[in-house]
Amino acid sequence: MNGAFLPRDILETLGFARLGEDVLIHSTAVIVDCAKISLGSRVRIDPFVVISNRGGVVFGDNIHIGSHSVLAGAEAIRFGDFTNISHYVGIYTSNEDLSGKTLSNPTVKWDRKGPRTAPIHFASHATVAAGGVVLAGARFEEGSVLGAHSMVSRPLAPWTTYFGIPARKVRERSRDALRLEQDYRDWLKRDE
Repeated sequence: MNGAFLPRDILETLGFARLGEDVLIHSTAVIVDCAKISLGSRVRIDPFVVISNRGGVVFGDNIHIGSHSVLAGAEAIRFGDFTNISHYVGIYTSNEDLSGKTLSNPTVKWDRKGPRTAPIHFASHATVAAGGVVLAGARFEEGSVLGAHSMVSRPLAPWTTYFGIPARKVRERSRDALRLEQDYRDWLKRDE
């Protein structure tokens, strides 16, 4: 019922570090500290997405962030072109130490807290399927995929699909998307 994406004039007032063309951000998305967020062209952020990442977020072109997804933590997140984040995905650049050896709670301002923090990078054509969890230190090489309800905190090989908790390699992925990407870019140039 609520298909309301923010109009361009409102997006321009939010103070993004960069705002590309054809950016769609749903009115129910919660985005904190827009000055640390760089948006390429043809970025779509669906309903109920939360972006609260102190390290900043850089979006390339043709990026989709599905509804109810969360991007949070203290380090940077980078999305290469054609990255797709499905629904209910959690991307966390900081993980609390829950072993009991430290205090773990975002309200504790103390140098003896023990969260692990590391940037997360998604190269072009990376995908996270519904319900995936991406933790500090994950790195998606070109074309890598994390399957539904899977979790990763390490680098993934290019053009490979992973499933499970923790994620394990299950198969290679076709590189046809690279040819299709070029066809798409040629088509975009014809429309200009």
